[in-house]
Amino acid sequence: MRFHSAACAAVLSAAASASAFSFSPLAVPSTTARNNGPVSFAAPSRPAFGLPSNTLTISSTSHAQPSSTSLNLAAGGGPEALEDYIATLSNSESKLTSKIQNPKLVKLAGAAALPLSYVVGAAMTPSRRLAARAVGGVITAVTAGGVGKSFVEEDVRRSCPAAIAKRLFELGVDDANISDGIARLQEDYGVDDEDFLGMCTEVYAVYLAGMAKNPLAKTAELKELASLKAALNLDNQQTGQAHADAAAAFYRDVTRFTSIDELDDEDHPDRVSLDKLLFLSERAFRQGGETDEAFTFEFSRVAKALGGLSVIEALERAKDVAKPFYERALASTRAKLNSGAVSADMLSRARGTLGIEDVEAKDMHIEAFSREVRSQLGLPEDDDDDDMDDYNEFQDKRVETVAEVKKKLEAMKAEEETKEIEDTSDIKFASGAFDTLTKLQDVLGLSDEDADYEISAATVDYWRNTALSAIEDAIAKTKTPAKAWEVIQSRQKELYLKDSSMKEMMTSMVMQALGRPLEKVNGFARVNNAAATYDGLIDAIAAKETCKDVLKEAGWSEFEDFEEACFDPSDNASACGFLTNQDRHNMYQIFFVRSVKTDEDGTKTISEESYGLMKELRGMLGVSEEEGVGQIRNFFGPELQIVLTDATEEILRGNTTDALLTNLKENVDKVINDYKLDEEMVRSYAGPLYNRAVEEIGSSTPGGIPSKEEVETLSFLRTLLNISEEETYDVHLTTFGTAYKKAIKEALGTTGVIREEYREPLDDLRARLGMSDEAAKEIYMEAIGERMKPMVEFISNEMERLVLTKDQLAQKRGTDFGEDYFKDGSKASGKLGLGTDGNIMSDIMNLIDFYVENGIVQKEVVGTKKIEKKIPADEEGGEEKTITEEEPIYESTYPITATGMGCIDTPVAELCYRQFVVSSFTDQSPNAARYEASKATFGGILGLTAEKMEEIGSNIGGMVYDNYITQAMSTKSALDQQDMMFLANMQGKLGISAEKGEEMLLDTQKKIISEEASALFDSGAATPEKVKEFREKCNSMGMDLETDVGLTKSRLVNMFSMEITPGIDSGEITMDSADILAEIQESLGLTEEEGEEVVAGLITERANGILADIVGCMLRGMDAVAVESMEKLVQYAAFVDGDLGLTVEESNANKAFNLFESKDWTGVDTEVVEKQKSLLKTAFGMSAK
Repeated sequence: MRFHSAACAAVLSAAASASAFSFSPLAVPSTTARNNGPVSFAAPSRPAFGLPSNTLTISSTSHAQPSSTSLNLAAGGGPEALEDYIATLSNSESKLTSKIQNPKLVKLAGAAALPLSYVVGAAMTPSRRLAARAVGGVITAVTAGGVGKSFVEEDVRRSCPAAIAKRLFELGVDDANISDGIARLQEDYGVDDEDFLGMCTEVYAVYLAGMAKNPLAKTAELKELASLKAALNLDNQQTGQAHADAAAAFYRDVTRFTSIDELDDEDHPDRVSLDKLLFLSERAFRQGGETDEAFTFEFSRVAKALGGLSVIEALERAKDVAKPFYERALASTRAKLNSGAVSADMLSRARGTLGIEDVEAKDMHIEAFSREVRSQLGLPEDDDDDDMDDYNEFQDKRVETVAEVKKKLEAMKAEEETKEIEDTSDIKFASGAFDTLTKLQDVLGLSDEDADYEISAATVDYWRNTALSAIEDAIAKTKTPAKAWEVIQSRQKELYLKDSSMKEMMTSMVMQALGRPLEKVNGFARVNNAAATYDGLIDAIAAKETCKDVLKEAGWSEFEDFEEACFDPSDNASACGFLTNQDRHNMYQIFFVRSVKTDEDGTKTISEESYGLMKELRGMLGVSEEEGVGQIRNFFGPELQIVLTDATEEILRGNTTDALLTNLKENVDKVINDYKLDEEMVRSYAGPLYNRAVEEIGSSTPGGIPSKEEVETLSFLRTLLNISEEETYDVHLTTFGTAYKKAIKEALGTTGVIREEYREPLDDLRARLGMSDEAAKEIYMEAIGERMKPMVEFISNEMERLVLTKDQLAQKRGTDFGEDYFKDGSKASGKLGLGTDGNIMSDIMNLIDFYVENGIVQKEVVGTKKIEKKIPADEEGGEEKTITEEEPIYESTYPITATGMGCIDTPVAELCYRQFVVSSFTDQSPNAARYEASKATFGGILGLTAEKMEEIGSNIGGMVYDNYITQAMSTKSALDQQDMMFLANMQGKLGISAEKGEEMLLDTQKKIISEEASALFDSGAATPEKVKEFREKCNSMGMDLETDVGLTKSRLVNMFSMEITPGIDSGEITMDSADILAEIQESLGLTEEEGEEVVAGLITERANGILADIVGCMLRGMDAVAVESMEKLVQYAAFVDGDLGLTVEESNANKAFNLFESKDWTGVDTEVVEKQKSLLKTAFGMSAK
């Protein structure tokens, strides 16, 4: 009998459970470990994990025998780890392997190596997975062969993983046949899929740990790890398990001899090994195509196993391993740039392999580009900061006293001043550097901004040295400005600096060049060395002009206002920004005082040249023009004050002549011209002097009105002080305004109206007092208002007395009024409305006359309108022409109003206007026309708007319209022409617009019709005839019954039903006269569907009653009456094509139809006969046959 090739191996595993091959990866498997349990490594015999080892150290017992549960890996990488792994398994022999050295021999030779009973037992259980199914065979084998079952399983567990590792070691992970070779081992050793994959996972973990143990990371290891995964045919889940197991065992073995503090040292070999394991794991998971969730899970297991790291921290440590690889790739790119062997795609693939993110890659690209820039300049690639070294050297040194601090600062300052500018002119880009840098920029994918910045950062200091030296040479006159700019521009091109950055850099250089002399001068100014300060500032101004000339060579418009661009005191980086406000003003004050010269006559003067220099200096020191004027005022103001005061006092003495005025003006002008005083400064001194003169004249003049001579004196004084008349209006108003108001009140007299002969003298007085037209008008309005106020208050009080009761009046005014308060001795009526018990029209008309005759109403142009004018013919027989012209539209305005003065409140003002309108409407005296014409004027005086006046007129008009139309329509169905003429007349009297009048008419008609509808329907007296009459009346007035009259939809439906029912019942309305229905429906505002629904309901209701009559008549033998009812039924059926919805018994239907068919049809058209019969059949639900 021929045995299956895996029979013996299956027998060996007969009693194993589903987890019988569980083991610890990286360790020799035991019979109790699960395949996903942690791996255990033996403790190394050396404290420095990661250093090379020449021997394999195995955790041992006291007899120094190899342990079957722990394995120390070699330090040389994956293959070395496999070699040690194989050796460890080979040194651990079981009882079975002592008898049978080759497990495959057991499998193939079967009976030759085992007792017959063993083989027979196996043959009787031929399944490949002999676990619980071959118990009998196993028992026979164990008892007959003397080999225990557990030893058979142990042998397979050791032999198969060793075989896998050996095949990997011999063929290598990248061998083309490695995957198939390993897969065949499963069949050779008779191991099931689950256990075999567990063994492969274990071998993968051994290999991974061996790679991590060597701290030196290589990119080839990533491919090597991927090949290992493929060779062992592991999926992502199994790979993740292997990494987690390897990490746990690896960290445990590392921490046996390496402390946590040592592992915090990034340069410690064991820390490097751990980081490498993180890197390899991160790359394996990413390249395995894991989802983000799966990646996080798997990687977190590795991170947790390596000391409880967070995912973020572990990723950062993995990146730190990857970055050096990419840095070497970038260095290689730079080295091979001109060979054409590198490209952006190559770098992209490298980033993908190493897991370098775009943000990190950009920073590394910029750093690589920066290194290449320095290399092309012939500079070291690493930019060492010597200043920081000096700082680090002296940071712990401290001075003890303030004196020592000052001493050191002075020494540093002196050293800086004597320090010569370093000559760096030999530092420039090599030939071909531009092309090299351009290629590198393209390969690295850098923007122009990034590349320009790196070039500028590396070269700008060398350009600054050249620029500053050239500017200082120009200031020292050893170079012309044109030559200095030529040197600066040439250096810019040598260093590949962009034109766009030159303006800002040149500004900085100019500020630095000009800041040095200002700093030196400031030192002189602080110790009050006036001579050195003045000379230093002269030199600084000259240096500024030289710098301006240099910048002019560049042709930049931004420097046209040089001082604003380079001397901003609020900017610390500007040429004067380092100076305090006090220092700047102190320097300017010293320069100003040194610029004042005294001539032979003792007169202090400032030359034109000095004025120009001071202006230049103000721009450099950030001193405003106002501050410069203040300096001059403070210095020369007293001189001006003296000469102006003397001249003013001389004018005020009187007897002023033209010669006196000329001489005095010459004295004043000399001081102004000598000291170059500006007009504003002179005005600031002259104004107060003139004001004081006016006040003196006003206080000394009887009645407050100056004499003709005094007016002339003030005119001379204005000429001397060069003050216009308009500038003196305010002081003249303050001084003489009271006298002018008094004159106006006197002119008003007892009548309250200024007569025409007084108006011209008032205008002359205004001119004499030197007041503006606006100010005089304001005073005039004040005087008029004071006179007008009691008139308005009287009207307001009278109106309140007329319309309020005694109690209401007492409550409003807070005073108890007796019965005798009312002029006629009667009590107040308390009525509001069209009528009042009193007449204040005369008082109102007096107020209107006062307002109008004093010219208070003003006309203002608010627009224009076009009008047509006819021009007569020029000659006889010629044609008359029509032209179009624009005329202004005027609107009356009221500068003083009763409500504006606060002498009447708005409700009372509206009440007064209402009373005036009612009186003008109802008055039949000759004054009626005058009242009507004054309505708008009175409303304006009260302060009411045009809208409010129209609203009040409309309210009154509404009542008039309502009463009149109600009375008129009580006797007629519609208003006639006479009625419309009356309403139009009322509209004009009440000041109601045509649109408003039409609206009021319509509202009143709606109100009347609505009341009529309520009376008609609510009383229950509605009949079809009255409904029809009401509907036609509303239609004739153009009113919609629903929206205008306010009838509900249900009421309209009832009206429709009520009006058509008699017609349908009588036969007046038939299908032939359906237009009658449509007319009624439309006039009621019903839709066609609503009308049809009413008709259908009506007919259905009638049809049921008729059907009951027909059946009853037939039962009683009243056939003739039954036929008459059927004729009526047919009439109704015609409206709905016979579909009346009736339920009729068949016998009754047949009997009734026979009676109907038997009636006398003489004289009836045959077609009509057939039509009626058909309708009746349909109504009865009979067949049409």
